[in-house]
Amino acid sequence: MSVSLDEICAVIATLLGLRSVGENDRIVEDLGAESADLVNIVTALEARYGVFIDDSELEDLRTAADVYRRIQRAI
Repeated sequence: MSVSLDEICAVIATLLGLRSVGENDRIVEDLGAESADLVNIVTALEARYGVFIDDSELEDLRTAADVYRRIQRAI
């Protein structure tokens, strides 16, 4: 299964109710997400791509690009 950065950005935008998300937008600081939002984003992406991301890794997922790279490694 392949994943694109645009898809990751679109999922994050949808879940946060935003028009768009840039690859370097910081999920918490720039986009206003809370920790529960980040958990929801990761959970949705895990289900979509059939991967697992440990909760201990959440603090390393600061931008959409970080999330994309982590999903890529898991696939």
